[in-house]
Amino acid sequence: MANLYEVALHLAEGIGGVIARRLLARFGTAEEIFRAKKSQILKVEGIGNKLGEELFQKQSQLLKNAEKELQNAQKLNVELIFFTDSCYPVRLKQTDDAPILLYQKGTTSLNEDRHIAIVGTRSATQYGREFIEQFMTEIKPYNPLIISGMAYGIDITAHREALKNKLFTIGVMANGLDTVYPAVHKATALQMLENEGALVSETPLYTKLDPRRFPARNRIIAALADLVLVVESKKKGGALVTAQYANDYNREVGAVPGNIWQETSQGCHWLIRKNLAHLITSASDIAEIMNWDIAKKREQKIAFKTLENLQLSEKEKVILNLLSERNQATIDEMSLALSFSLNELAVVLLDLEMKDLINALPGKRFTLKKSLV
Repeated sequence: MANLYEVALHLAEGIGGVIARRLLARFGTAEEIFRAKKSQILKVEGIGNKLGEELFQKQSQLLKNAEKELQNAQKLNVELIFFTDSCYPVRLKQTDDAPILLYQKGTTSLNEDRHIAIVGTRSATQYGREFIEQFMTEIKPYNPLIISGMAYGIDITAHREALKNKLFTIGVMANGLDTVYPAVHKATALQMLENEGALVSETPLYTKLDPRRFPARNRIIAALADLVLVVESKKKGGALVTAQYANDYNREVGAVPGNIWQETSQGCHWLIRKNLAHLITSASDIAEIMNWDIAKKREQKIAFKTLENLQLSEKEKVILNLLSERNQATIDEMSLALSFSLNELAVVLLDLEMKDLINALPGKRFTLKKSLV
C-alpha cells in the first residue's frame, strides 16, 4: 500500500507521472519531496511557480486529502500501488507517461507472463461477439491475462468470454474504483473479482466518470499489454486510440478483418492497410507473432514438480512448497507458518522474484507464477 506522502503526490493537481518521477529522482522519496524547500522544488525541470505553489503552500491540505484517500481505500478494499512498489506493473513502468500511482481492486498480479488487451466498438455486431467467443477457446491453452475497459460491446464481451474460459481478466476503468461504469456491468465486475481478476484505475476514489479520461484509460490498457487486439472499430473511436498508444509503446497490434460494407470494420481495415496492425483471424496468428509455445509451458510445469531440478536453497524450496499448497500467502502468514523472521523472508522472496518463480501482489501477498503452478 502506498504511504501518505506518495498518495499526496499523486493527488497534487498538475503533477503528472513525468514530473512526479523527476521529483523522485531529485529527492529520493515522496516524503522528502514534501519536506523540501520551495527553492529546491523549483529547480526541478517542469516545475513552475504554479506547481511549486501546489506542492509547497498546499501541503497540509494535500496530506489531509491523502489520509482520507487511504481511509476510503481501506474501506473499499482497494490497494494503492506506488510507482516504486515491487507489484507495480513492469510493462506500464516502461512507458514515459506511466501514472505514479495505481488503484487496484482484486488479487491478480499485473505482471503475468502473457498479456492480451482486447478492445473495440461499443456497437459490437454478432460477428464481433462470435469471433471473441471462438478466440477465447483457442487462446485458452496459452493462459494469457485478458485486459479490456469494461465498456459496452467488445470490451464486456472479452471480459465475459475470458471468465467462461477460466482466464484471469482485468478491467481498466476511467473513474474511481468505488463504482463500476456502466452500472449494468457490476455483476460481471464482481464475477471477475471472485475469479481472481481485478479492476484497475489511476483515478482517485469517488471521482465521477468524465469521458475526457477515456484516452488516458486507453493508454494504460495499451501499456499493460504485450499485444492489443482490435476486434471491431469504426473509422474513429477509442479502440484506434488504444492501438495508436500500443504502437507508440512498441507493443504488437492485431486487427480482425470484417465485412467491407460494415461500418464497424472500417477501423480494423485502416489499421491493416496502413501496416499498423497484423491481420488476425485466429489465436494461432497471435501465438506465432508472440512466439508463444504451449509445449514449453508444459515442460516448465513438469520441471517444477521436482524441485530438485531447480537450483534452490532449502529456504526457497520451503517457501515454494508452501505457496504450492496455498493459492497465495502474505509475508506475515508465511512467517508464522515457517517460523522465519520477516527480514529473512523478505530477502528470500526477493531472490524468488528475481528468479521469476513468484509474483508479488498488492497487500504484501505472494503467489507462484501461474505458468509454474
